[in-house]
Amino acid sequence: MSMRDVSVSSGARRRIRSFSVWIWGCGALALFVGALNTFADVGIGDAGFAILGDGANPWDVEAPTVFEPDGTTYSGEGSGLISIPFEEHDRDPYIVSLITGQYLGLYMTGIDDLGRPDDDRGYPTSVGYLYDPDAELLVLPPDGDLELWVRTDEPWEFTLYKAEVAEITDGFASGKGNDFLVYRGAAVSARFVHHGEGLFYVTVQTVEEQSDQPIIESGDVDQRLSWDPTEAVYISIEADENRGAWSVDIDELAQDPPASTDIPKGTP
Repeated sequence: MSMRDVSVSSGARRRIRSFSVWIWGCGALALFVGALNTFADVGIGDAGFAILGDGANPWDVEAPTVFEPDGTTYSGEGSGLISIPFEEHDRDPYIVSLITGQYLGLYMTGIDDLGRPDDDRGYPTSVGYLYDPDAELLVLPPDGDLELWVRTDEPWEFTLYKAEVAEITDGFASGKGNDFLVYRGAAVSARFVHHGEGLFYVTVQTVEEQSDQPIIESGDVDQRLSWDPTEAVYISIEADENRGAWSVDIDELAQDPPASTDIPKGTP
């Protein structure tokens, strides 16, 4: 017996049609809300469905708030811009360390968009997010002025200072707790190992790719990561100092074998 042979009352048919229309409407509404949240900064906040504030994307504002430092400390309420000229940073990496505030996003203007009007530039590069006090991010300035965008709706305060980064010079590094490392060489991969019960977060950054966190684990970890060829790879490690130890083993490229100086037998 096929489904067409089954007898269905008119009342049942109406209920089925009503149910189908209700399901279709809910699905369409969900897609509509998702599209608005993605493309128009519309979302569901503490006060319900609403359009986010004008400062949600500070890089879209014609005259954004510009935050000035007090030594190495910056603070403000809501979104805005931090600008550091090239002569001051000289492409040295910076560490942002959150003092107060929650869920603060940092973005950086791309080198090709520096100096362009707000309505004629691309979306800035995401540097990362700071969720809680004492959280840290590594910022790699471009080959030009550093425009660092702060995106938040809450009061905040953080320090921004030049980082002390440990050089990986012999292809291997190990330790406990948090650390910032840099490798300058031809290798394009490394093995990351963690032994213990604590967390092990690894972020790999280059000037071309500002933020990539491929390892978010805890406990024992043994994983190999790769990156595109570049002049310098910065590695940020977040780990529990008293609950584990880690190591980074760079896959150094094999050296070319020396040219033979022996004369083959039978050569005149």
